[in-house]
Amino acid sequence: MDHAIDRRAVLAWLEEHPAAIRGKPREIVERCERAVRRHAREDAWIGAKRYVEERRHDWEEELGAHASEAYVAREVCHELAFELRRHEPQVSPRDAEHLAGGPVRDALDSEGWAHLIEWILELARQEEHETWREIVRYTDHRARELIRQHHLSDDCSFDATKCYGEIAARIARLLERDYATHAFPR
Repeated sequence: MDHAIDRRAVLAWLEEHPAAIRGKPREIVERCERAVRRHAREDAWIGAKRYVEERRHDWEEELGAHASEAYVAREVCHELAFELRRHEPQVSPRDAEHLAGGPVRDALDSEGWAHLIEWILELARQEEHETWREIVRYTDHRARELIRQHHLSDDCSFDATKCYGEIAARIARLLERDYATHAFPR
């Protein structure tokens, strides 16, 4: 579905139905679009954070063999990217209120709101899909930065290493923090 055409169609409908809205059609559409994009991005990053949190709990339960921190970081980031690629969340019709409710919903009567729902959902699907692809790329390439920033060792000797699960859980916690920061940038 071509988003630009849908936006124009929504705007045209609002302009043709002034009784269905309180405010200027263009401002309502722009406010709605900003809200949907922001919430869809936040939802994607938070969804990834939840997924990694679940995996972290798995790793906390397993000990595993000893391994270097750098090796585990590379493997975990790559594995999570692979898994995330297959766990992209889906936007549901019940998400419309969350995505664009509040001031946008208040500016429309029930017919106006009903007319916007499909556009809201399609816009959210597109934004969340692009964000999810960004999350997968970010995760797959994040190991190098984590190794550098946190001085993760490449030492493989038994005395210098920890259990795989312990290191993997630490990497997952770092990714969870990263994802939360991306969801709610300052």
